[in-house]
Amino acid sequence: MSQSTHRGEIAATLCENSQRLFKGRTCHPEPDQITRMIRCARQALLPNYFGSAKPDAVALAVEELHEVMASQIHRAVFQRCLERDATPESRAFAESQADEVIRRLPELQELVYEDVVETYNGDPAATGYDEIILTYPGILALTVYRLAHELWKQKIPLLPRMMTEYAHRKTGIDLHPGAQMGRGIMIDHGTGIVVGETAIVGDHVKIYQGVTLGALYFPRDESGAMVRQTKRHPTVEDYVVLYANATVLGGDTVIGHHSVIGSNAWITESVPPYSKVLYQTESIVRTTMR
Repeated sequence: MSQSTHRGEIAATLCENSQRLFKGRTCHPEPDQITRMIRCARQALLPNYFGSAKPDAVALAVEELHEVMASQIHRAVFQRCLERDATPESRAFAESQADEVIRRLPELQELVYEDVVETYNGDPAATGYDEIILTYPGILALTVYRLAHELWKQKIPLLPRMMTEYAHRKTGIDLHPGAQMGRGIMIDHGTGIVVGETAIVGDHVKIYQGVTLGALYFPRDESGAMVRQTKRHPTVEDYVVLYANATVLGGDTVIGHHSVIGSNAWITESVPPYSKVLYQTESIVRTTMR
């Protein structure tokens, strides 16, 4: 038996196994087109930095964003290619859903601007808006999240999660598109941040690297199956600061407004407004090396 024949048999086995093991979609949003969609969104929302600020150029970016977004929505919802396999009804639905997001671009632009301003006001190392927009991973993660969240609210499957996972891979910041995040969010450094699906984050919240807003436990029904669509992640009210590696867990946990959660703190119950929660080590041993 030749090597090419052997490889062909392996390929046939893999295809057969895929039908048995991985039953599901045959068509899904395309990662390269998601990258293109995010590029167009940044050109539209921040044209001074990622494209031309001339109206004609921004209009082209908006048109391209609408085109690629409608295509990916169609693939996500109908598992069919918009250009080849669409019905009049599926085409109209995909394009109307993309239109909804396009109409909200001015509002999303305001939200991104407020994130930039909050970051500048909260980080003494920032030299200006230019540095924040062009280099801070938190702004990229928040921009992608805010676009994905609009699609999440429209109940578009899969696509919003693929978008935020793109940002996760790029920045190390994992913001679930279902989370509710307020205005003027500052993410400093950012690496290792996790914000879960049902987390609620208020306005003017500062989040440092390694922070987790996670679930305390996963409820199960009588048969042992995991119960989904429940409030599993905490609520963080306005003007809270979450310092590095703080962990806040539980759907009933509320961090009251104007509170400060210190580095490495582990919180599984609510704290009232204006609280300061600190992690205290038992002892620190210092030695001198000669």
